[in-house]
Amino acid sequence: MSKKKHMYIRPPKGDTPVKVEPKFIDYDLPNRQGHQDPTYIVIHEVSLLASKGHYRSPKEFNMDRYANKISEDARNGRTIGYHYLVGDKQVYQFMEDDVATSHTGTEFGNHNSIGVERVICDGVNYEHATHNQAKLIATLMLKHNIPLDNVLTHKEMQRRFGDDEEQRANPKQCPGRMLAGFRGTVQDFKGEIKRCFMYGWFFNELLDEKTIEEIPQIQEIAKKRFAPKKEQKTRIVGLENLKISDLEI
Repeated sequence: MSKKKHMYIRPPKGDTPVKVEPKFIDYDLPNRQGHQDPTYIVIHEVSLLASKGHYRSPKEFNMDRYANKISEDARNGRTIGYHYLVGDKQVYQFMEDDVATSHTGTEFGNHNSIGVERVICDGVNYEHATHNQAKLIATLMLKHNIPLDNVLTHKEMQRRFGDDEEQRANPKQCPGRMLAGFRGTVQDFKGEIKRCFMYGWFFNELLDEKTIEEIPQIQEIAKKRFAPKKEQKTRIVGLENLKISDLEI
């Protein structure tokens, strides 16, 4: 993990709190491909303009564009979709977590995982959006009892579970900026997920009342497990080896 104290920044407290807004796509569109019991979460970000050799996205790559594009593409016959879209000020949910959709390019991933896409464009604060993505993934881990080992990049999902040898050998480079170490690595991002557990940063609107009541206890356990080594009284395994059911709450 990066030596920086905090790689990503939460939106300022004075701003309107970011909440998950439902924008469910029509039930008759082909994005919905049956039922799933998610055991993985997949990290995505908007595609780079790699052919033009730079890391900038055009100005029209914004939340509204993507919120509309997923439905428009489906009406044109495309099945590609994702469950959530994350920005710095908005988080949209397009499909229920137990709905399978084509977001990994693999049969296994499409029917066993939740896709969380992050928008990158002019006018979107990268650190705030990345924090929101980590906060959402922490929430989904808590909701579905998914360990951090099962939070994979799109690339790693294809590398492990690709449909053929070619795909496993040449997986998609997504999330491209994170894989390239732009403003933090995958490990930095997972560190931010751990920080969400330590401080109780979750999107409570996605959790039931019982889970919300248990968050203070989860925080205490997380602080004991994930505090810096100098603050730990004993050596305890990290979140990578922890299932939410192991918290004994």
